[in-house]
Amino acid sequence: MLSQEQVVLAVFIVSFILILSESTHRTIAAWFGSTVMLLYGHATGVFHLHEVYDSAGELVKTYSLEHTMLGWIEFEVIGLLLGMMVFAAILELCGFFEFIAIKAAKMSGGDPWKLIVLLGTFTTVISLVIDNVTAIIIIAPVTLRICNRMEINPIPPLIAEAILSDTGGVASMVGDPPNVMIATEAANLGLDHLFGFNGFLLRLGILTLLAWIVTLGYMRWYYRDWADSKPANVDSILAEDEWDAVEDKRLMYTTLAILLLTVMTFSAKEFLGLEIEIHAIALTGAGLALVAARPKDHELRGGLMHMVTERIEWAALLFFAGLFILVGAVGNVGYMSDLAFWIYDNFGSNQVMLAVAVVWVSAIASAVIDNIPFTAAMIPVIVSIGEADPSIDIAPLFWALAMGAGFGGNATPIGSSANVMTVAISERGPRPITTAEWARVGLPVMVITCIIASVFIIVFHGVLYTSF
Repeated sequence: MLSQEQVVLAVFIVSFILILSESTHRTIAAWFGSTVMLLYGHATGVFHLHEVYDSAGELVKTYSLEHTMLGWIEFEVIGLLLGMMVFAAILELCGFFEFIAIKAAKMSGGDPWKLIVLLGTFTTVISLVIDNVTAIIIIAPVTLRICNRMEINPIPPLIAEAILSDTGGVASMVGDPPNVMIATEAANLGLDHLFGFNGFLLRLGILTLLAWIVTLGYMRWYYRDWADSKPANVDSILAEDEWDAVEDKRLMYTTLAILLLTVMTFSAKEFLGLEIEIHAIALTGAGLALVAARPKDHELRGGLMHMVTERIEWAALLFFAGLFILVGAVGNVGYMSDLAFWIYDNFGSNQVMLAVAVVWVSAIASAVIDNIPFTAAMIPVIVSIGEADPSIDIAPLFWALAMGAGFGGNATPIGSSANVMTVAISERGPRPITTAEWARVGLPVMVITCIIASVFIIVFHGVLYTSF
């Protein structure tokens, strides 16, 4: 006979089996599980409801189950994604992506592998200053257009961009949403001097560069047949003028300027101590871009909002919301606390091995659970370990979580938000990315990069990854 908590875990497992098997759309699978969680919660009262206490410790209010479940959703992440999707939609309407597509194809000379290196490097570089999800939202539609024009399989470059952006984003505080969450919690604990923008680059930069090079080398080997293929229509693409693809230069320049201002504000938030969240900056920037948009085509101007909303990946945003609820349900009934005790009981006697364990537990879990909700659940686990044994320095555990969540997210198409967005964008083309195809590339990359991360943890534990 299953306990109520075990039934919650079973619903969670079944939902993820449906998501990974692709027998039904991932958004439907996630919301099926979330709906079952809601109904089962009402029927049994298994979930702990959100409660508010006054300064004397007296219970003031107990919220409903619906309110509690909404609290599990990381609306900050969804707001960030929505804001950047609006930018991408406007840039697509004015022809910016088509411009970049032709420019990149011409720079590669029609060589598929050069195309991967160019686009992968570009995605990684911008992932250092904006989150990797935004980078994918910007570059993946470009890639799809290039591959369609060259009549080559778009799956290798799309997967490469996502994995390289996940890998590159590990080195930056704003490069990967889990890093933003870790930096926020570290600041609450008085460790903001370690986990700032420069702190991430200093402690994870060399590691990330090495992991990035190894990842690119593995992909060159795995996609060797594809890389040696001869694309069609190369001559016609090389002869094109990329500026002919831009339908509205004023709209493009205006949107790019506001996007640049938004990205600069992301970076300035830390340096200037701005009291505004990342998602609010993204949504504010998107709102300014919509207000400033004045397409020269009056028909487009009248239907701008409709055309923008048509290009937003609503299914992906709903998927994230359902995913947060599923992970929140498992955490609410105590499984994440159990994980904390298991890690501590097995590895707590050796702080170096404890950090290595966090790398691998985070990587494996992020392979099956999107690394954003997993990081949200794992941060209190690390705090609990520190509270259980104050002699343990939790700073290395936070660095290990950043490594494991970032590198582990490469393993599956739902391992990171950037991966989910890449798959969603690939579905616009004739060859959507499957779970099996992704895992054949991503799983070995995860193992290789986590081995490198473990070596760095062991070698530099008391040097780079410490709060002392």
